[in-house]
Amino acid sequence: MQGFRKAGQESGLESEKKVRKDLIRREISPTLRLRTCDHPTVQAFLTVRCSCVLLSCTIREYQSVRGSVGLDITVALPSQVRDSEKETTLVIISDQELLQRSAEPAHDLFPVMRRASVMSPLVALLALGPGLLAFHSYRIDELSAWFGLQCLGKSHLLGDSGNALISQPPLVGWIFSGLLSIIGHWSSSLVLFSYFSTAAMLYVAYRLTRKVCNPRYALVYCFLLAFHPVVLKQIQLIEAPAFPILFALLTIWGFITHLQSESGVVSYKLMCGGISLGLCLLSGGVLALGVLLMLGVFIINPLYLPRGRSLADQQKLPGVKQVLRVWKSLLVLAFTGFAVGGWWELMAASQVEGFWSNWFAGTGQPTISFYWKAEFYPSYLARDIISSMGFLLGFAIFGLFHGIKRVLNPQGGNLQEIAWLRLVVIWALCGALFWWGVQYLPQMNTSTRAMWKLFFIIPMMAVVAWEFQQIALRRVGYPTVLAVFTLGVLAVIFINASNTDTLSPLISARFLRQLIILGLSLVMVLWYSHRFKKEHAHRIVEVALVLALSVLHVVYGVFSIPKPHPAGERLLQFENQLRLTENVGDCFLVSKSDQVPLELKFLVFYLWGDIELKQIQGAVLPQDLQIPDRTHADEPGEKQVIIRWGASPVALRNILNADFVLKPVAQPDVYKNQELQADLVSKAPPGF
Repeated sequence: MQGFRKAGQESGLESEKKVRKDLIRREISPTLRLRTCDHPTVQAFLTVRCSCVLLSCTIREYQSVRGSVGLDITVALPSQVRDSEKETTLVIISDQELLQRSAEPAHDLFPVMRRASVMSPLVALLALGPGLLAFHSYRIDELSAWFGLQCLGKSHLLGDSGNALISQPPLVGWIFSGLLSIIGHWSSSLVLFSYFSTAAMLYVAYRLTRKVCNPRYALVYCFLLAFHPVVLKQIQLIEAPAFPILFALLTIWGFITHLQSESGVVSYKLMCGGISLGLCLLSGGVLALGVLLMLGVFIINPLYLPRGRSLADQQKLPGVKQVLRVWKSLLVLAFTGFAVGGWWELMAASQVEGFWSNWFAGTGQPTISFYWKAEFYPSYLARDIISSMGFLLGFAIFGLFHGIKRVLNPQGGNLQEIAWLRLVVIWALCGALFWWGVQYLPQMNTSTRAMWKLFFIIPMMAVVAWEFQQIALRRVGYPTVLAVFTLGVLAVIFINASNTDTLSPLISARFLRQLIILGLSLVMVLWYSHRFKKEHAHRIVEVALVLALSVLHVVYGVFSIPKPHPAGERLLQFENQLRLTENVGDCFLVSKSDQVPLELKFLVFYLWGDIELKQIQGAVLPQDLQIPDRTHADEPGEKQVIIRWGASPVALRNILNADFVLKPVAQPDVYKNQELQADLVSKAPPGF
């Protein structure tokens, strides 16, 4: 504003009065609206509030503004302004100030996120906090026992699937075996490695997106990943699917930062990425090939990749040389990774028959977990994706659509942001293809889905975080925000009302009640938006919807964590009682049949270490127990424990008649519909 002047000094100018009469509109809210017409630099609406004054301009300023920037000026006058104020108040708006104000972006929905760069301590809370819920509710299950027995070298106790890990990447098994002997034999320590691997993966994902995008985007991305159901569920898998994903992220980080800031073919960043690729090969196997394939698709057209050098330096390098430089860097990355992790594959392939087919197909674990599917249902993949996205399905669909549209038309945007968006879109499409192939190709019916599912979820959450940012910065229309909210809530309502293998909902009172609540909520929102046709009203609705979806995402993730099974709780109580018995050298597992739960076998080894385990079916004979004679004066030696699962006390009658003494070390309980009890067995002293 240049100032106020008295209108009486120019009362003789009839033409000016005519302009003022054309500009004044009564009974409208006190705002001055500037709408862009044809000027290329003015991109938004500007709203300036006033209080009981007449906004106008001189003929000279009005013609100057219209001629230079093509603006339509509409003056709004409050009804309570007196006639004397109408004649004596004048505002002159300069062309420079109009351009400056109109270039300002729309009001941010969350202004506090502008200070996201100082909120990095929240990342530690997001990386460690939500995972504690899954870590605390973990109990030993059959899948964990199967993997644990393989890592401890007890594959002969597993029957037909005993050598399944011989063709699989060994790094996770090596680390798990080492930690199990160092940390201690506690059931919670079994997933401690998976918990810290997930925390490290979240931190690396935050640092990567902060490097290639901005702190605000990185913080939202870390928040969405930390509370995602797939991320929280996989913490309870002692195979630690997040561990190879961690090295996949480090590989992408090293390669992308090399392309951004280095002009040569090789750099230390690229070598760090190659080492990470080798560790990914040792821990995730075929996942490393998936990362290379995704990066290869990403650099098909290297001319659009972001670089840290100036535009002049980029133009000096011919396009063919840029293409060759990028592809040479990818080859260096691949050869470095193979040098670090490929030696094991070559060594194992020379010693194991049929190694490569088993290596590609994945571990031959028994179908005992929700991560496995042996039959194909046409709607199962769609159902699995919907349940994985949850309330964020609308963000994922619209974000993927807007992202592809932005990648195909990158003019007028931040090249670094567009390059990252292009990477995550390619990553999401490749991840969906790999995930589908792992589930449904015939040779991969028994392969695990957890790692590939996580490989797909990570880029999808990056797309969702980008759509979050577009909505928060007011770059997405108001109807789109309503559609995002409606689609996300409807998806969860339908998936909860449908059965296991189809998407058809079962009509029930709860289903109808949820639909009615959603419909009434939308009607209320639409009425509020129509009743108060202001930018402020739309802003309030958008903030409320985004916050509601964020809260629902947190609740959906927390409640998706598998609760402890009653059988797991009983086994934990049994474990705590057995822990009081130390220095055990032999264990006898007695049962009616040879189908003893793997959890009991694994429990024996991770409690007492590498002891002798003997399975006995039916009655126990004295010759089955090789126990030396001892007296009370003897020093305590190794102890012998008999664990009975589904075996009656009659099975021990023979050893009781042979002067053996049984001392209970755990209270009898029921585990998997069979009685479970443990006794300490010893030879009766002479004269007893």
